[in-house]
Amino acid sequence: MTDTMQSHYGRAGIVERILEDLDESGIDPDGVTVDDLDGIDEFHVGGRVASERLVPLLRIGVGDRLLDVGCGIGGPARYFAAATGARVDGIDLTPEFVDAAHELTALVGLTDRVSARLGSGTDIPFGDAVFDAATLMHVGMNIEDKVTLLREMARVTRPGGVVLLYDLMRIGPGELAHPMPWASSPDFSFVDAPEVYEAAARAAGLEIRERHDFGDLARSFFDPSKEEGLTPGRRDRAANPRRQAMFANAHRAISGRDIAPIAFECIRS
Repeated sequence: MTDTMQSHYGRAGIVERILEDLDESGIDPDGVTVDDLDGIDEFHVGGRVASERLVPLLRIGVGDRLLDVGCGIGGPARYFAAATGARVDGIDLTPEFVDAAHELTALVGLTDRVSARLGSGTDIPFGDAVFDAATLMHVGMNIEDKVTLLREMARVTRPGGVVLLYDLMRIGPGELAHPMPWASSPDFSFVDAPEVYEAAARAAGLEIRERHDFGDLARSFFDPSKEEGLTPGRRDRAANPRRQAMFANAHRAISGRDIAPIAFECIRS
């Protein structure tokens, strides 16, 4: 397969490598918890710390339903479900991610409240007003048509529900080198300014309640001096030249304040 978003993200043996990491850490695979996967299954900038900051913005609890667009291998979905008691449905375009999400969700005993399926953020496979909230974490950088993306997220969210966006956004003029963690080449990289998201949100009928800047967290997260002795996910990156290049390019853009993770807390009218 030529270079596509799926080929960029997809790779075999995801769960097997995670189980090996857990075993090396002395964690019994028959007793794995959501917290044991912290640092392995959340690919967005800031990892679990960012998820912890985002969860209260969702305003969900027991009995509510949340949609996670671009759910990856399900780390944030499992954390949000465990932290709030809500049911979380994830969609993703990468089959290997969806398969891994099923396996890991079963491993931590959350199949009754967390699911994943193939699906696109610009054509969400759910009906209107199904969810109490919808979120995405580092998905918009792969989608050029952000108006359709946000219209779809608004469509499946009930009136008064939260649509929470957490993306890397363009805040400076510097050129972005590739590969990046979200794209091997510029062909699939659509990093836009916050103003583009604001305009798309308004076009989708969303009211922007608040903007949250995660720049300080990002600069700490990409600090190369913290590589030694950290999570299995970072150790895996250190052993992979391609992932090292992605890290270096992202670190340069973030430390140079050309991009930063920003969250928009929106309400569906």
